[in-house]
Amino acid sequence: MENQNTHKKLLLLNPPGSRMFFRDYYCAKVSKARYYYHPVDLVYLSGSLSEHFQVSVIDAIAENMDISTCRTKILSIGPDIVIFLSSAPSYKEDMMFISEMKALLQATIMIGTGDIFREYKEFALQENKIIDALLLDFSTQDIITYLLSEEKTIPNIIKRDGEEIINGGEKHLSGSFDLPLPRWDLFNLKAYHFPFARKIPYASILTDFGCPFSCDFCPVSTLGYKLRSISSVIDELRILKKLGVKELYIRDQTFGVNKQRTLDLLRAITIENFKFGWTCLSRTDILDAFVLKLMKEAGCHTIMIGIESANEQFMISHNKNTTTHQTHEAISLIKKAGIRAGGFFMIGFPGETRQSINDTIDLACSLNLDYASFNIVNPRFGTSLRKTVIEKGSIYENILDTESSFSKPVWKNQQVSNDNLLCLKKYAVRKFYLRPGYLFKRLLNIKTFHETKNLFAEAVELLRKNK
Repeated sequence: MENQNTHKKLLLLNPPGSRMFFRDYYCAKVSKARYYYHPVDLVYLSGSLSEHFQVSVIDAIAENMDISTCRTKILSIGPDIVIFLSSAPSYKEDMMFISEMKALLQATIMIGTGDIFREYKEFALQENKIIDALLLDFSTQDIITYLLSEEKTIPNIIKRDGEEIINGGEKHLSGSFDLPLPRWDLFNLKAYHFPFARKIPYASILTDFGCPFSCDFCPVSTLGYKLRSISSVIDELRILKKLGVKELYIRDQTFGVNKQRTLDLLRAITIENFKFGWTCLSRTDILDAFVLKLMKEAGCHTIMIGIESANEQFMISHNKNTTTHQTHEAISLIKKAGIRAGGFFMIGFPGETRQSINDTIDLACSLNLDYASFNIVNPRFGTSLRKTVIEKGSIYENILDTESSFSKPVWKNQQVSNDNLLCLKKYAVRKFYLRPGYLFKRLLNIKTFHETKNLFAEAVELLRKNK
C-alpha cells in the first residue's frame, strides 16, 4: 500500500485570507503589523507525510496570494489529499474556499486542522459535507494511520465512515516525542517576517509540544506537554544551517520548563557553533541567572514573557499564578544577561475595571522592556476559560472572531464596554511605544541594517493599526 501511496500527491495548505491569519498550533491570532511566522503544524507534518506521499506546500498568507492565484496553483498540483489549516476568525471564508476547491477536485480528500475543529468536532463535519476528516494533534502519527490503514477508530482523528461520523477522541500524551525531520526545503523562507529577527532568513521551530501550565485563557495549555529529543532538535538545526537560516523563533510556549533538559539543549547548541540568533517565549518564575547566561551564549537575544496583568488576583483566578515581584526580578535578570526583554499583556479579564487596566499599562511602561504586546482577553476556542464563561452566559458565543489582537470583544455586561476595551488597547500601544525615552533607547540598540528596516516597517504598521 505504501508504494502506491508514494505516487499520491498531498498538499499542505494555509488558505488565502482577508487578514494575516495565524491558524496554526490550535491558537488563532492575526498579525498586528507585517510579521508572519511559519505554520508549525504544516512544518512538522511535512516530514511525516513525505515518507509516504509526494508533498507540496502552499502558504497563501505568507506568499500574499489572492484566492484566484491560490486556486490556480492548487489546480496545477492536482492533489489527491489536502490538509488545510483553519481557525475561528477565518472559518467562514476558509469553508467558502475549501468548498470551491472541492467542487473543482471532487475526488480529493479534504482534511482540516485548527482550533475551530477542536471545539466543533463532529458538528464541523455535519455542517461541511466537503470535509472528510479532522486532525486534532499534529505532533502524533495519527494522520498517517488514518491515511494508510483501515482502522475504524483513531485517536485525534474525526472522520467519515459512509454516513457515520467517528470521533477517535483527543489524546494528547505526555513525556517525549519525535517526528521525522521537517521538509524545510518545501517552504519559501524568504516569505516570512519576524519583528525580532536581526538577520534573515529565519525559521520557526519547536523543541517541545504543548505546555505544562494551566492558564485558562490559553488553548495550548489543553494540549498536554511533551519534549522532543535533543538529538532530533540538533538534526533539524543542522538542516536549517545548510539552508542558510540565520535566525530562529523557538515557538515552545514556555522555554526552559525542564531545567536540566534546557541546560543540555543549550550546551548542545553552543557546541555545534551554529551562530543562530534566536527568540523564545518564557515565564517569569522559571528563569534564573545561570540559565540566562547559557541562553545568551547559545545565541538568544530576545525573550518574550507572558506578564499578562498587574492585578495578581486575576493571575490567581486564571491559573497564571505569577506576581509583579517575580516580573520585576525576571526582567532585571534578562537585561543583566544582555538579552532583550518583551512582555505580553492582557486587558479585559472578567471583572476588569478601567483602573486595573491602567495599572497594567503603567506596569508595562515601568518595566525595562524592549517590546510590549497588548491583547484583549477574548475567550478563545479550545480554552477552559471559554467553557467557563459559556456556562455562565457571559459572552456572545455565536461570534467566531475571538482572537485577541484586533477582534471586537464578545463579553456581555462587563464593567468596561467592549468598545472601550478596544480603545484602551490602542491607547496602551501608543503610550508604551511613543515615549521619547523608549524611542531613543530602541534606536541606540539597533544591531543590523535588517533590524533597522524591520523596526521602522513594523512600527509604521503597528501604529497605523492602533491610531
